[in-house]
Amino acid sequence: MPAEHDVILRPFRPEDLPALVDVYMAAYRDFPEYGEPDELHARRYLQWLQRHHTLFLMAEVAGRPVGFIVVDADWRDWNGRRIGEIHELAVHPEYWGRSIAHRLLEAALDHIRAQGLRQAGLWVGVRNERAQRFYRHIGFRRSGMRWGEWIKMVKSL
Repeated sequence: MPAEHDVILRPFRPEDLPALVDVYMAAYRDFPEYGEPDELHARRYLQWLQRHHTLFLMAEVAGRPVGFIVVDADWRDWNGRRIGEIHELAVHPEYWGRSIAHRLLEAALDHIRAQGLRQAGLWVGVRNERAQRFYRHIGFRRSGMRWGEWIKMVKSL
């Protein structure tokens, strides 16, 4: 399996979309209730992300997309404050444990800071303890907000 240094981070390109659908569907395989129900809906969601981001970054290994992160630094929280919202972070399960999600998230946080923002936020599934542990390890905390099966996590920058 490729080492961490074999991972290249680069901007999303429209021709990446089919591969990202595969990454997205695989990433949500264990928690389908938090992902899209099928590839068509996943493609539509990813197309929405293409229109609502200030950073859309890919992780690639040997020319194969294996993960991505989407950030909107122009997002407004429910109180109308501008926040660096992490809309999506997904890594193909075959590449878990190789610091790919960590590298993508650090690049996203750098982007949010560069926009002059002091807070990053994201929504994570209530039952997705693995993701919650990962975000807590990076310094995110539960905000106390909940929307259905999702909880809001925030990080001060």
